[in-house]
Amino acid sequence: MAEPSDTAHPHPADAAQDPAADGPGPSRPGADLPFCPQFLHRTRDAIILQDIEGHLEWMNPAAEAMFNVSLDAVRGIKVMGHVLPDGARVDPAKIAAFRYDIGSSLFDRTHLARHKRVGGQVFWNLHSFTLLATPMGPKVAVTCRDVTETVEAEQTLRHAKARLQHAAHHDDLTGLANRKRLTQYLASDILRRALAERRVGVLHLDLDKFKEINDTLGHAAGDAALRHVADLLRRFCGPQDLACRIGGDEFLLVCLGTATEDALLTRAELLLGATHDPLMWNNQAIRVGLSIGACLTQDSTERGEALIHHADQALYEAKTRGRGRVMLYTPALGQVQIAQNRMTRELRLATAEKQLTVHLQPQLDLARGRVTGCETLLRWNHPRLGQLPPGAFFETARRAGVLADLDYQSMHLSLDALTRLHAAGFDDLTIALNVSAEALTDVNYPGLLDWALQSRGLKPSQICVEITETTILQGGGRTIAAAVDRLKRMGARVALDDFGTGYAGLAHISEIEVDEIKLDCSLTANLATDPRNRAIVRSIIELCRKLGTHVTAEGVETAEQLRLLRVARCPAIQGFVLAHPQPCADMIAWLSANLPLPTDFGRDPPEPRVTRLHPGD
Repeated sequence: MAEPSDTAHPHPADAAQDPAADGPGPSRPGADLPFCPQFLHRTRDAIILQDIEGHLEWMNPAAEAMFNVSLDAVRGIKVMGHVLPDGARVDPAKIAAFRYDIGSSLFDRTHLARHKRVGGQVFWNLHSFTLLATPMGPKVAVTCRDVTETVEAEQTLRHAKARLQHAAHHDDLTGLANRKRLTQYLASDILRRALAERRVGVLHLDLDKFKEINDTLGHAAGDAALRHVADLLRRFCGPQDLACRIGGDEFLLVCLGTATEDALLTRAELLLGATHDPLMWNNQAIRVGLSIGACLTQDSTERGEALIHHADQALYEAKTRGRGRVMLYTPALGQVQIAQNRMTRELRLATAEKQLTVHLQPQLDLARGRVTGCETLLRWNHPRLGQLPPGAFFETARRAGVLADLDYQSMHLSLDALTRLHAAGFDDLTIALNVSAEALTDVNYPGLLDWALQSRGLKPSQICVEITETTILQGGGRTIAAAVDRLKRMGARVALDDFGTGYAGLAHISEIEVDEIKLDCSLTANLATDPRNRAIVRSIIELCRKLGTHVTAEGVETAEQLRLLRVARCPAIQGFVLAHPQPCADMIAWLSANLPLPTDFGRDPPEPRVTRLHPGD
């Protein structure tokens, strides 16, 4: 069987079944088939015999069963127009004009097509055509086999493989491409051509304060925020671009055909603008903020991996400058990042090679006129840059993922210093040590701290753990509150450091049960010149007195600041007016030289009679 075409020598179709059709045929079944052996009647394959014009002359029982029709019903008709599924019928005029082309390649291969039985059931037919020379002229034998089960099984397998392939290259949550797909894309010819033509831009996106969404509203809300950003990326993704989620709350948009910085930055600003309206989730408004790093091809030899790396550097700068903004990569920015990467490598060595130490700064109880303890401040004895304070390497440590390691090393150094103070005869002193969110949210931190105390014969009541508002925000309020509770149950004191620099200090006092707050230097610096500042400090001290919360003022540098804090009934102070931070040995020398303090310290005369030891003295 074959289907007629404009050439009158078409691609074949197959056996059919319309009793209403008419045409020439043999006078009785098999009368002109003396060459057909008996096996044709018994074979499981369907066999149909047609004349050169496509009229059906004979079919075996297997063919009758396959097409659900009897030989008598279809003898003499052209069946090719009746075996095709609905919607695939051929023009009757082409059927009438059809004639097999004996020189056609039709007879050289096997064909697979969807055909229809009488009754409308569609099946997959694997068939071939054989040209026969007979005494009655050329005939065409069509051999057919129903392979529906095999084809459908193969289709199911192909679909399963396609689904697995898609899953392997796409993110389950957002449906965007993943890192594996990104790797393929970076190696594609289309990207290589665009890079050579300097028409590629990359946007690296990171959700601002995503951890807060997870901690306050739950992971389902966090997932909704991620899907929301994915939907935004699809809106701004061109047909040849690639939007992908590369992990956590980070996304990439690779933009092809972007040849100017303005075009790339415009797309980035549109993305930022699309996040201004909050995401509504479970009747709650979620503010989804973005920081974006952008990079455009600089020369035709640049690789896609380098662009992504540069976009990541720009993203880091955007977040460092306050989030919610776009930063474009420049070579100058790249040099800064190279220096930071060098610092990261050196910092990793510092923790292993014991380049870290602590300096101590005393704290004075104003009511009793006694030094009650010291705060330990980490220092890095950098072999190339000299001694560095925490501010010079804190963010580098956070980005390198070693901040918790620094905290643990600082903890041991601080407790060693306390042991030395006690051994020198100052056994009533305590130590205040700083801890980051990375260490404080580690469930092992309280246990490791307790073990470090016991191994040195120290008690939890002899230490105060200082946390900042930044620590609370980065660690999540509830998580930090639970960690503080564990420390307090252990017997340690907890202080809220740098109070007055954040946005919700009073709220944190109500949410997290701290024993002490430390007024930030910014509040004490203007005491002598700003009446409003004095009023704020007095109010905070009075509030904490009513709450039973101890207060220490940091950054006290002058006798006048000290006098005003006494007037405000501030319980304790810390600052240069008393002593600079100094190594443990120097602090022991200072304590030995100055304790007990004069009873009129900080009152009269205006300058305190204290021997000050500065670093290097």
